[in-house]
Amino acid sequence: MRMVIEIESKSELEKLSALFKTFNTVKVISADEPKIPIVRGNKKLDPTALFNIWEKNPRSLEDIREYAWKRNQ
Repeated sequence: MRMVIEIESKSELEKLSALFKTFNTVKVISADEPKIPIVRGNKKLDPTALFNIWEKNPRSLEDIREYAWKRNQ
């Protein structure tokens, strides 16, 4: 069985870890959330090339939703 507990402060984590370590059948695994690197976009790219890409084949919001649901099934 696995249980996940989210704790804000390191001191509370240490206290709770010490408590759990007193039990013989409990395994304590500490996992910090991975830091996702922030990558800045290329400002030289021109987004205007995307304007009117659906001009010859217009799509409604319902069409887009229907396509997305089919793709996820």
